[in-house]
This record gives sequence, structure tokens and C-alpha cells, in this order.
Amino acid sequence: MDRLNRTRILIADSMTIFRGGVRNLLAREHDFAVLEAEDFGALSRLVDREFPHIALIDLELRPFGGVAAVAWIAERCDCHVIVWSFAPSRETVLAAVRAGASGYLHKEISPTGLVRALHGVIRGEAPLSRDLATLMIEAIHGLEERDRACERAAALSIREREVLELVSQGARNKQIASALTISEFTVKRHMQNILHKLELPSRRAAAALYRSTFDHPDAALIQTP
Repeated sequence: MDRLNRTRILIADSMTIFRGGVRNLLAREHDFAVLEAEDFGALSRLVDREFPHIALIDLELRPFGGVAAVAWIAERCDCHVIVWSFAPSRETVLAAVRAGASGYLHKEISPTGLVRALHGVIRGEAPLSRDLATLMIEAIHGLEERDRACERAAALSIREREVLELVSQGARNKQIASALTISEFTVKRHMQNILHKLELPSRRAAAALYRSTFDHPDAALIQTP
């Protein structure tokens, strides 16, 4: 098959041996034209020159990591980007998807599975390993829980938010009263209002909710009245 009519697949991986093995595997497919990049610099040059249809990017790609490479490609072309790794963190995979990755594959995928996945991408399918499916479901559930908490927390006053933040840091009523220049009685009243508005049973539960929701890097900013 003529090179111009083949699917151009860019393998971006800093591990020479691994990259070579994938290249040899894909080269057996007559409808694939294989490109290689050992780092971000090589990847950027090949993207600008060869316009690959699919980019298979290692999440540990030197020197900036795969997420940065995904974001860079997403801004420049319509290439389908697939990220993969041996043991990525949930946060890294989700960051790659948010940056524009079309899917994720585990590096322990079988040769047949990899070829099948790439052919699926050509047909418009998004490779979704069980790992990524689990991560996405967990992330969605986590976001839903935070959204519900944020809706309840929107009813808190500015002072109540200040009290709750100090509670989450382990401060006692006397310390909170001193920090905010209010009485301990007022602190207790604010705490009662907080538990009522958040529909929580205890001070500890309110502190845990604050830490898991409002201190989370993905937490939405809440505008209080």
C-alpha cells in the first residue's frame, strides 16, 4: 500500500527498546506507516512535518510528561491521541483525557490487542481499557458528591465558611473565637448552623467534607453571599 494511503502512527516513548518493539509490531501491518519520537522535541517536529493520524504517547515522555504532549497536539491538529503507561496514577490519566486524549491503554496490552485498538481508532472508536473505565466512573462519582456538597455549602455565610475552614484545620472553639474575634457562644451557634445547612451529624463530618471537597485541586470555587 502507498505510504500516503496508510495510517500514520506516531510512537512517542522515551524507552528505546520498548519503542522499537512496538515499531516492529506495527510495521507488520500493511496499512500502518510508523513514526518514532524519543522525546517531546522529536514529537513536535514529526507532528508539524508528518501530520500523524494517531499518536501513541507514553505518559512519562521526556522531558515534560505525556499530559503536556497531549495538550500541545490538541492545540495544533486533529490527531487521535492515545496515552499509555504501566502504572499511571488516576490523576495523571484523567489529566491526559481532559487535555485531549482519546483514550488510554495499559502497556501490558497484548500485541493483538494493541493492533485491534489502533484499527478501532481508525473506525472512530475510543480505546477504553477497564482501568480507564474504572477511573472515569470513580471520578464521575467523586465529582457528583462534590457537586452536591458544593450546592449545600453555597448556603453558608462568609463567617460560617471561615469557621468551617478553621474546624477543618483542627481548631477548637476557643481558638476559633480568638482567631475571628467572636465569642465561643457565637462559634457554637455558627457550628450548629453549619451542620444544619450541610445536613451533617457532627463536627468531624463537617471537617472531613471540607477537606475532601474544598481543599481538593478540582474543587469548584463557591461564591458565598
